[in-house]
Amino acid sequence: MTGHVIALSEAVSLGFHGMGLLAASKKRLSAREMAKILGVSEAHLTKVFQRLGHEGLVGSVRGPGGGFELKRLPEKISLLSIYYAIEGVPRENMKFCSCCGRCPFEHCLFGAVLGDASRDFLKYLDGVTLDAISLKPAEKSARKA
Repeated sequence: MTGHVIALSEAVSLGFHGMGLLAASKKRLSAREMAKILGVSEAHLTKVFQRLGHEGLVGSVRGPGGGFELKRLPEKISLLSIYYAIEGVPRENMKFCSCCGRCPFEHCLFGAVLGDASRDFLKYLDGVTLDAISLKPAEKSARKA
């Protein structure tokens, strides 16, 4: 089997990757620097980091040498906290199938599998912290320059 079923929004992906860069670099990085490394829109990355700032995960400094920095130790920031800061906490009764509520079948075609997979995924995010993330060797040497 190939392919992926669980999809993350671009904002969550930017949050995970940008926060990973901050944790791995162990220093303040500008949105421009992070966007260049990730190959993404600086404007979109900045909006995501504003959300992370509102939740107390990052702080920002303006001016020369400015940028974003972690407000907590990497081992205290889970991927789940980043997900929640960007997407919010999923509702307990969240529907996983677009037809839920108007499905013509007595029992959902998917049974509990979609809910179980989502709970397992959120549990995984809760168990992974930023200290477990490291840059690829090429990125490490580029960051030192």
